[in-house]
Amino acid sequence: MQLTRRAEYGIRAMVDLAANSESQPIMSKDIAARQDIPVKFLVQIVPDLKSAGLIYTVRGNGGGIYLGKRPVEINLRQIVEAIEGPIALNQCLLGENGCTRKPGCAIHDVWRQAQSQMLSVLESTTLARLVETKKAPQTTHVVDSVIRVSNETEVEV
Repeated sequence: MQLTRRAEYGIRAMVDLAANSESQPIMSKDIAARQDIPVKFLVQIVPDLKSAGLIYTVRGNGGGIYLGKRPVEINLRQIVEAIEGPIALNQCLLGENGCTRKPGCAIHDVWRQAQSQMLSVLESTTLARLVETKKAPQTTHVVDSVIRVSNETEVEV
């Protein structure tokens, strides 16, 4: 499964909203410029996010986009499904009618387990967490110019 560009843009736009909106709306063009998203593309994504209750929009002077919930209440699964629909690694995971071979299928339980773990990660990753991660300084430490890969292998930096 690969996320579409629409889903990627939707996630980036939502993270931007969470990071930049305190109590005032943000214009689509401003989000698009900061996130390198074509404005025409973002305008097509906004209705999906709005229908899912993740954002709301205000028209006119002083209008723009607001988050529909607090950043801690919005997770990646909600955003992806608002844009893409239900997430399924394989057709057989789309419900009761997804696959007729399910009862005797050797791989079905593997797909189910993999999907469960993926959904768990998406559900536990909130906008609030992503914004905090984005704000945290990224540091790398090199000790004595050598990185120990295992007990026997060393790599010089």
